[in-house]
Amino acid sequence: MKATLLILLIHLTIPMVLSQEHLDLKGDESISKIFNLSEIRGLESMVHYVDSTVVKERDEAKIDRAYHRFFDSIAQSTKYQPPLQENEKYQFLNSLDSIQFGAVWRYNTDSGVIRIRDTVYRNLDNFIELTIKPYGKYMDYLEEVGKQDPYFKKLHYHFEAVGNLSAGDYYWFLKNHSLFDFAIPKNRLWAVVFILRMEDTFEVKLDRYLNKEKGNGQ
Repeated sequence: MKATLLILLIHLTIPMVLSQEHLDLKGDESISKIFNLSEIRGLESMVHYVDSTVVKERDEAKIDRAYHRFFDSIAQSTKYQPPLQENEKYQFLNSLDSIQFGAVWRYNTDSGVIRIRDTVYRNLDNFIELTIKPYGKYMDYLEEVGKQDPYFKKLHYHFEAVGNLSAGDYYWFLKNHSLFDFAIPKNRLWAVVFILRMEDTFEVKLDRYLNKEKGNGQ
């Protein structure tokens, strides 16, 4: 029921965001070259979802300025706090079909070994982390855009080397977001992926996981 209400809210906010500044993903040559129409619709849904949050939080009509103010607030915060509620974010992403989701994302459910507060947890069942798919369509897109844009070329190289968004790339982008025009599809799409990728810390995830497991066991 909550997921249905969330998706309805997203659809209701889409006209408001679009009326401010329409982003034509289909008209972008690199996007159309890499993604099929269904995948582009998935990308548009992601953009609309994050746009609605950014505009609401910043109360800003011009979308480029709203994103810059949004990133300023994250960069200036003394405490790491993902801008999206994780459960709601997952509900939204799960509303996409598998092809749309898999064009950018994957869920990592292999927790391996987690050491928190002097306690070691091993191989927790269904301990979920959202990651950018290392060999998905979005990586192909970064490579394509990188042929003309040095930043995206370097970003793609780092993804290949590390397998995910590096801490260096994360902090560099927050510090230098003013260099980007978020009315441009490649920059807006990267901003959206960047925001969606911001996850709760392992400590927060673990507390939520253990509380859920405790509730299931009662």
